[in-house]
Amino acid sequence: MSPYDLWMTAVAELPAGLLSIRFIKSGDRLAHCIGLQTSSEGLGGFLPVLESIEGDAQEAWPASPPMQQIVQESIGQNSAPVLLGVGLSGNGHWSGAVEKTSSGSLKLDIACKISKPASYLGSRYRMANETEVDFKNNEIRLTVKKESSENVTLVLSAAIGKLSMAKENRLIAIVPGSEPSLIQTHRWCYNLAIGPVNIQ
Repeated sequence: MSPYDLWMTAVAELPAGLLSIRFIKSGDRLAHCIGLQTSSEGLGGFLPVLESIEGDAQEAWPASPPMQQIVQESIGQNSAPVLLGVGLSGNGHWSGAVEKTSSGSLKLDIACKISKPASYLGSRYRMANETEVDFKNNEIRLTVKKESSENVTLVLSAAIGKLSMAKENRLIAIVPGSEPSLIQTHRWCYNLAIGPVNIQ
């Protein structure tokens, strides 16, 4: 099965214009991918850009939040769809919400309540090989070449927390601004939007 076929088996999806986030079953949890919709054929037209890096049941502090359940709810006056997830691992309880903002971007809001000091908290992603990447001013810009069309740039920014990137390994991380060893609820929040085509 190719990486593209893998994301056709989504158990949950939330589109936002050209963007979409999809969740699939991965062991005891749900992995997710943020990508571009390439057609209006539902699950058929999807180009992966960022794939979550997941842990396993043996890891107390996995690379990404171990969401084990996800549901779609409608909130607000406009009954906008929101994906809500929860999960447990080691000494942490994770919760998350994914929503489409009024500006058409995707917003991911993650929290983890811990009962013991954590060695790591955050969300890690692997970049698709088709992307060009630039990181400055606390934004990561991923430029994707769509087949038979112009380039599209995704802008990833952290509203709460910090971004980091290992360009040589094509890895991105978003972590809370708080020290993970503190016994408290930690939060990180980030947005993905369609940005300018050309990286300056």
